[in-house]
Amino acid sequence: MRAIKYFLPLLTFGLGACSPEANDPITTFPENPSVHDSVVVSIDEELYFSEGISQVTVDAQELGVPSEMTFDPLLNELSVTIADDLEIGDKTITVSVQTADGIETYEEVIQLTEPDEKSESLAFGWDEARIYFTLTDRFYNGDKTNDDPNNENYDMSHLETYHGGDFRGLIEKMPYLEELGINTLWITPIVDNIEWNMREQQNSNQYGYHGYWAKDFTKIDEHLGDLETFKELIDTAHDHGIKVMVDVVLNHSGYGMDEEGSVFEGMLRDEPVPNHQVLGELAGLPDFKTEEAEVRDQLIAWQTAWIAESRTERGDTIDFFRVDTVKHVEDTTWKAFKNAIIKEQPSFKLIGEHYGASITNTGGYLYDGEMDSLLDFDFKNIAGSFVNWDVMGANEKLITRNEQLTSDATLGQFLSSHDEDGFLYRQAGGDRGKQKVAASLLITAKGQPVIYYGEELGQTGATASNMDKGEYNENRYDFDWDAVASSDMHAHYQKLLNIRKNNSLIFSKGDRRTVAGSNKEGFVIFSRNYEGQEVIVGLNILDEPTTVTIPVSEASYSDLYSENTHYNASEGTLTIEIPARSEGGTVILMAD
Repeated sequence: MRAIKYFLPLLTFGLGACSPEANDPITTFPENPSVHDSVVVSIDEELYFSEGISQVTVDAQELGVPSEMTFDPLLNELSVTIADDLEIGDKTITVSVQTADGIETYEEVIQLTEPDEKSESLAFGWDEARIYFTLTDRFYNGDKTNDDPNNENYDMSHLETYHGGDFRGLIEKMPYLEELGINTLWITPIVDNIEWNMREQQNSNQYGYHGYWAKDFTKIDEHLGDLETFKELIDTAHDHGIKVMVDVVLNHSGYGMDEEGSVFEGMLRDEPVPNHQVLGELAGLPDFKTEEAEVRDQLIAWQTAWIAESRTERGDTIDFFRVDTVKHVEDTTWKAFKNAIIKEQPSFKLIGEHYGASITNTGGYLYDGEMDSLLDFDFKNIAGSFVNWDVMGANEKLITRNEQLTSDATLGQFLSSHDEDGFLYRQAGGDRGKQKVAASLLITAKGQPVIYYGEELGQTGATASNMDKGEYNENRYDFDWDAVASSDMHAHYQKLLNIRKNNSLIFSKGDRRTVAGSNKEGFVIFSRNYEGQEVIVGLNILDEPTTVTIPVSEASYSDLYSENTHYNASEGTLTIEIPARSEGGTVILMAD
């Protein structure tokens, strides 16, 4: 729609008149976005780059953005993520241009619409994602013909070689993920990685099985499958109500690519600055000069192209990106990346790895046209303190965290990952009961629960330390398919994830209030409330059951966790038993 221009009081002259026949100084894409989309706001380059303009801002409060967003001085576009709890209809955004003479302000009216999802099972909001993160190579080997495409004769028992997992394996195991209660599958990078063994001279192994050592951003890695199989993976995932999130890297190439011919000629840093967060090299990996426009644009073009390249015959494609090493790339690149992606797929979302991120350390990446979510590195510490006796302190931190998360600027909480010691190994000290209670804390918390493959079976391990001493990545294990049927841990995770699935809005958007609890007694009870609906969660860290009496407002309740336990209230109170941590340590009550 046409922008309406007006001047703030006392502005004497500015950037010229805006006649009905003139080109719109600002435009938006898409014109009629849904509540699951983002919008790219574009400013006419002559307007933005005119002499004397010091700043351009966007007020998008009607789209759910709490404060003004500022245009990057190197870009004439900015992405705005829309809150998904807004009423449909006309919404106004305001662009303000600061000049030496004052402020010129323009209004743009866009029409917000309902999301048009092909499948009801895929019509969930970004903050409702229940994410499963798997290293594709370690999940399931569905196609043995691509196990050794380069004739390397891998020792598949070694923790740092290829183990055979591939797209076909993910396709075959999609029913498992759906039954587990997952609706978002995060897979490691799909692009072609370096082929050489990084520890050959040490008579050992270290290959790029994880996908983060790119050789060619335009090809799929031969160990994973081909493009047609990847498209089949997307369609299969969507058929099971699961969206696909692909890991992407814009910060660095694989080892040795600074010496490997002309593939990245002129793109890699010749003189990295030692210990510099952006201008240095992360772990010695060749660093891209993303601050240079040509380099930035090429990397963005390569990664964004996968959205179109992966589009299937029926129109499905990748849904989300997990963005690697966010803090090691300057903001301009991430803003330009987001703009390019939204113009390709307006509903696309980005979750970033800002190492060390927490609710008090978001790095400025949310609400500024970069990320829609960040991985919450502090959550495992909160969960660790919870299961190791500070239940009330941890609960208070989660209440504060709960208050600050929104549908369009959230955090993805996790316990374990491929880069750090597993929670069961480190924080829980091998105690499976503590792992269970931590999982309950994870899955009932606001934010996006991220399950690291195998943790739902109790698999865990240390991250690599000194490889010269054989200290490899024990946390990058092969998924133990033989353990699924008999695993009490798996039953615990599956029960919790499906409870969250069936009460998605309460857990994803509801508030959090303390009902009862005590560090000394080792339990906490809190409620999650949303639009008149309530769920009461009780967690016990002791390895014996605990009986608690709490105030309630309804006559009777059912425990969704035990599935067959019912409680009747008496004079406004309810007496419940929370099982020992080894038995799950969890009750989840809902009024009958």
